[in-house]
Amino acid sequence: MGVQIEGRVGEVRATIGADEQLRLGPYAQLIVDELFGRNWLAALRNRSFRSMVKAVTVAATHNTPIAAATATPVLGLHNPIGSNKAALLTRVAFTTVSGTPAGGQAVLNAIQTTTAPTTPGGSIFSSQLSAAASPQGSVMRPFNNVALTGMLPVVGNELDLVGGASAVAVAAAPQPVGEDVGGAIIVPPGFLLALMAGTGAGTTWIVNAGWAYVEIDWPV
Repeated sequence: MGVQIEGRVGEVRATIGADEQLRLGPYAQLIVDELFGRNWLAALRNRSFRSMVKAVTVAATHNTPIAAATATPVLGLHNPIGSNKAALLTRVAFTTVSGTPAGGQAVLNAIQTTTAPTTPGGSIFSSQLSAAASPQGSVMRPFNNVALTGMLPVVGNELDLVGGASAVAVAAAPQPVGEDVGGAIIVPPGFLLALMAGTGAGTTWIVNAGWAYVEIDWPV
């Protein structure tokens, strides 16, 4: 017994809640495209956010893995317990501006927080441009170049390598600067995602970093 699936050829704009046919091309092929880019709907619904930090001079407290509550993420994103949201990381960028790195790789760290860090720092901006104050509708708390004072427990898991740097940063040398994570890392309530850098302070090692994420209802 076969199943018949019908579609409509050509563009159509439907109303919310309407029943519509699948969209087909002129050769009856199913069209699944990025007409407005794959993240446009999340931005339209004010679920897409981004945060960044510039000119961070790396110190030992920025090193991976996180080993103490005095650790300082280059970028930090904390999802409070009871937020009923999760953050899906979609993009992360890390680059050396100048100086000599000490273990130039950046590493994503994850920590479950029974006691949250106390005072956030940094800004979160909506991908749907807004004049509102940070965090512009996000329930997450930024800890960009801010010590995780008061956080328990204090041992993190290393998740993924990000970007990189040569032994001595040269302005003209190309470096990896951004990665499409595609939502593969989920930050549920009670967790902190931290971008940590290197294995030492290096010599005047200065970096820039940024990331983007989408908030979804949690549990799904």
